[in-house]
Amino acid sequence: MPTPPPDDETALLDINAAFYRAFASRDIDAMETLWAKTAPVVCIHPGWPPLMGREAVLEGWRRILSNPSQPALQMMGPRVTLWGDVALVICFEKVEDQYLIASNVFVREGKAWRLSHHQAGPVASPPTGANDDDEQDIDDDLDDEDEDDDDLDPPSGTIH
Repeated sequence: MPTPPPDDETALLDINAAFYRAFASRDIDAMETLWAKTAPVVCIHPGWPPLMGREAVLEGWRRILSNPSQPALQMMGPRVTLWGDVALVICFEKVEDQYLIASNVFVREGKAWRLSHHQAGPVASPPTGANDDDEQDIDDDLDDEDEDDDDLDPPSGTIH
């Protein structure tokens, strides 16, 4: 698969990181600026029904970000795939001692990349290198994920 142009890849990694910063800091204003304004918007949190439309998605984030017992979340190993004005960022999310894999779809609106779709779900095992912060191993685990499909039971509980 072709590598995205450096400017687009950097911009996508930056906006993906901004999404997780808004999440970690419980900043609904920052979260609102990241989501698409004209493109269709969908968000699927673990254990939730799909939230469809910008207002439903943002209301879901308001509920999550206003929850004082919401655990901290760390994003790891983002990988960018670009198709013209649409991009996919796959990354891992660490929530306490559980790991999720997330897909974040971005669309270009004017000159800015905006989030159009977020979905996170459990993975069978933590990414390789998760305990030693070896980002290359975490990235490699995305490539090898198809090989480890024997135990796909999700962890219990809703994370976000």
